[in-house]
Parts: sequence; structure tokens; C-alpha cells
Amino acid sequence: MSSVSARLAVIIVSYGNPDDVERCLTSLAGSDWDEFEVFICENAGVAAYDRLVARLAGPDRLLQPMPGGADTLDRAQRRLVSVAKCRFQGRANLVRIGLATENLGYGGGVNAWLEPLLAVPGWEAVLILNPDTEVNRHSLSELVAKAAEGFGMVGASLVFDDTPDRIINYGLHWSRMTGRVVAIGRNEPLGTVPSAEVIARIDAVSGACVLATRAFVEAVGLMAEDYFLYMEDLDWGRRRGTQRIGFASKAIVRHIGGTTIGSAVAVEKRSYLSIYLSARNSILYARRFAGWRWICHFGVGLLYAARYLAKGSSSAGRVALAGLLDGAKGKTGRPDVVPGAR
Repeated sequence: MSSVSARLAVIIVSYGNPDDVERCLTSLAGSDWDEFEVFICENAGVAAYDRLVARLAGPDRLLQPMPGGADTLDRAQRRLVSVAKCRFQGRANLVRIGLATENLGYGGGVNAWLEPLLAVPGWEAVLILNPDTEVNRHSLSELVAKAAEGFGMVGASLVFDDTPDRIINYGLHWSRMTGRVVAIGRNEPLGTVPSAEVIARIDAVSGACVLATRAFVEAVGLMAEDYFLYMEDLDWGRRRGTQRIGFASKAIVRHIGGTTIGSAVAVEKRSYLSIYLSARNSILYARRFAGWRWICHFGVGLLYAARYLAKGSSSAGRVALAGLLDGAKGKTGRPDVVPGAR
């Protein structure tokens, strides 16, 4: 990959969910912004990669396979072992579908493309999208226009898929006192423009949809990978230094949420993996950015773990406790098993 011919690189991390990826790409195909290329990292293995390519690329599919097959990779990077190169039917925008060497997690899946992209010219910003998102026609152009005003990290109007007139969040705020993550603007009516004071409270843009300029990535670095899943977006924002956060209110992005590992908003619907990683990573993050206060955050985490007991789920409570303890021990990366689950 010697260069990128478009100003915007769109990165999507998939984990065996071709329905979501197809929906997301279909929305991108309707964009009024032409200068983008898409880079997909499939984390779920060879079979999932083959299903995804077969689902997306072909004569009657969303994508047209490009002559010559696989793209040329930087072999020194070696995190994508196979790449299918396509373009949208009826559009010139390229789509590359990469197979990861293993399940790299969210940050690792993003970096599998972002790291080699840093070595090539041609692009000005990267848009990271969850596969279970759907952008509106003007989202890309609105996000790029906001970045052009001097913002290094830009968020969109992220809305609930089932109630698209309500905001999920404008961005994320991390409380130094409790260690809890607050969704700024949750359930605000769509179209409400947050004030400068509200924007100032945002520590990071949600990783479900975040645009970062090339200058931001070069100054701040890649996404942290050792969380595996959750908190990498806050970590990225926390390290932003003098880079400013902006909000493109007319860029509307629908988000289903929780389709891959069950990270539902309702406590009783969350998967054990989601519970464990949320608990563990909250402590890992606090140990890095809160100093001695992480001990207080651990205590707050215990109270949150007790919610599962109150709802009659002792197993979920044990999983949350195991996550807190592993965070205190500094355990990172992908868990082979979820401790505490029975």
C-alpha cells in the first residue's frame, strides 16, 4: 500500500458480524462525500473473513472485487495476513477487507490498519466506526468540515437505532472522584447543539464513531491495545494534549450497540465478557490516570458489582468482582476465560 488516494480513511473492526458491516457500508455508499476509502479488520478468524468477503463482494453484491486480488501489505507489520481489495458498485471508493492474525481487540483491530497508514501519504483524517453504526448522507462531509475548523478529535450526533430522535452521547466524561464514565448529553433531543461549556466537559469522543485528524494521530499516537475492549477511546482522548475536541451536530449516526459481545445498556442484558472487561478496564484506566485515587474507584466498583446481586444475578456479580481484582493486579489484554463466570 504505497499511498491512499482519498482524504478520509474509514476504519471498521468486525468480529463475525457481516450483517452489521454490510449495513454500515451500505450507509457509507450513500454518502455525499466522495473522498474516502474503507479499511476493515476482521478479528474473528479465517472462516469469518471468508464469510464477510463472500457476503460483500461479487457481481450482485455491494462491492466489486478488484482485479489483481489482494492488496500489497507492509510485511514488516504482519498483523493482517490477507487483504481483499474491492470498490463500491457504482462508486470509485476503495474498500479493503483485512484478516487479522488473531483477535486483536478493538484498539488492536484499529491499529492493524492505522499503523501502516501512518507510513503512507494521501489521507488527512481517519474515521473509526463500529460495524453496528449507520451514517446519514451528510455525516462524512460534516465531520470533515468540523475537523477543518481546527479540531483534532470530532464526534457526531450518535443516536439510538430504535429511538433515532434521541442522543446516545455527545462524548464521554470520566469522573476523577468516582471513576465512572458519564455519557454527556444522553437522551437529549436530536438537533440540540451542545454549548461550549458542555463540550468542555467531554474528555473523549465515543469510539463507536470518532474522527481523528492525521495531525492528532501523529501527535497522540495509536489507540491503546492492552484494554482489549472498552476504555481505549477515553485513553485516546485523555492523551490528546493540546488537540481540541469538536462536535458535528449535523452528522447523524445511528448505533445499535452490543451486537458483538452483548454490551447492552440494561444491566441485566449484559454479557459476562462485557461485565468483566468494563470492571477490569475501569481500574486499569484509573491506575494510569487517577494516581492513588484508583483505590477509591475500586470501592465504587464494588458498589456497582452489588447491583447484580440486587437484580438476582450472583454470577454476574462474581464476574464483576473478578474484573475489579484483575484490574488491581494490572492484568491486561484478551482474557482466555472470563473469571467468576459459572
